[in-house]
Amino acid sequence: MRGSVFKRCQCRDANGKRTKSCRKPHGSWAFTVDAGRDPATGKRKQITRSGYRTRDTADAALTKELASLDAGTWLDDRGTTLGAWLDQWLDELTAAGRAVKTVANYRSHVRDAWKPELGGVLLRELRRRHIERVLAALAAPLDGERAAGNIGRRIARRSPATIEGYRRTIRAALSAAQRRELIAMNPAVGRMDSIPSLASDDDPIVWQPEETARFLEHVYDDRLSALYELAAYAGLRRAELCGLRWADLDEDGAGLTVRQTIVSVTRKQVTPEQAACPVCGAEHVGRLFKMPKSRKGRRWVPLAPPARRALARHRQAQQVERDFFGKDYDDHDLVFCRPDGVPLRPDGVTVAFETHVAACGLPVVRLHDTRHGACSLLLAGGVPIEIVQMILGHSSPEITRRVYAHLMRKIAAEQVKEASKLLTQHRPDRKDL
Repeated sequence: MRGSVFKRCQCRDANGKRTKSCRKPHGSWAFTVDAGRDPATGKRKQITRSGYRTRDTADAALTKELASLDAGTWLDDRGTTLGAWLDQWLDELTAAGRAVKTVANYRSHVRDAWKPELGGVLLRELRRRHIERVLAALAAPLDGERAAGNIGRRIARRSPATIEGYRRTIRAALSAAQRRELIAMNPAVGRMDSIPSLASDDDPIVWQPEETARFLEHVYDDRLSALYELAAYAGLRRAELCGLRWADLDEDGAGLTVRQTIVSVTRKQVTPEQAACPVCGAEHVGRLFKMPKSRKGRRWVPLAPPARRALARHRQAQQVERDFFGKDYDDHDLVFCRPDGVPLRPDGVTVAFETHVAACGLPVVRLHDTRHGACSLLLAGGVPIEIVQMILGHSSPEITRRVYAHLMRKIAAEQVKEASKLLTQHRPDRKDL
């Protein structure tokens, strides 16, 4: 016998043993299936499933289980719920030293959506429709009561990119479960119909060259003017700007190498060991020193002449600050830091940038959008997409094409216009050409 169906109830025979032939309309039906031997212990492995209301449904479930065994697709989730697996998965990521910000994002998605909605569902019973239902709820308008206080921007609804982030979290968690043979297939893989398509008007706002020039002139006398120059010309990320050291610059000033970043964190997101500064050993609250996230992030970036001149001015000004603080200067070799040498808080850099944008009356953009502007300049200058990809730190040119497709459309149109002149210059001047 590879499996058997039996009834579970409290009825007992004359010897006090549970009866297996009870005909009363109570209790539930269950089955036991022989799943072979456990490769770890060598012992016989029997799996019991219960909770079926009739014998027929238990028989059907047993047949399905045996079919999975015969097809070689049977897996044992050991009764693990999605909520329990998500907790285990997050703990494993933390123990493995995954990026603090990445794990923090995963935790927020698990806390806000996946555990409240699907935490009690067994892994073996999780289906694509469950994932779609949660994503559809995330895509709905946010028209309910909002909590008071400083809890972030108030928005009417989540963007498709935000909802896709929630999907990536559950997909990563279930992929790990699949690798451990807790599930046979990942229901979060593939296109999800409940995630809205990204509309064309969701393209980021990018300053035109004259607007970027106006901003740089506005901040020329600011302490961190060189930081904004590097963002505009080199396309560095905020964390890369905050973590840049003088030792990372080439001796001839031709470029720099991204080797260190400083990201914004809370105390709850890091352990005391992670929070310790690698230079002074102290904890800089809200700041975490780390290596670039990927191998492509550790890259050489060329510096345009205006950026070189800005860095030279900045170095002279920083030397004045060093002389003023003397032995009290907290030297971390950082290019951009507080006047006393302490690392900048990345969030504070964003606030300062937004204040300058508002003061000079330009269209509101994020600090990260200056990176888009730098890409636009490189593409407009004829720099090959493969070189732009390396400068920006993308893993492949395809990602650069996808992220900046909206910029490349305008540049491609201008290039086609110039190319067409090679032919039209040999044709008569007609009004319809």
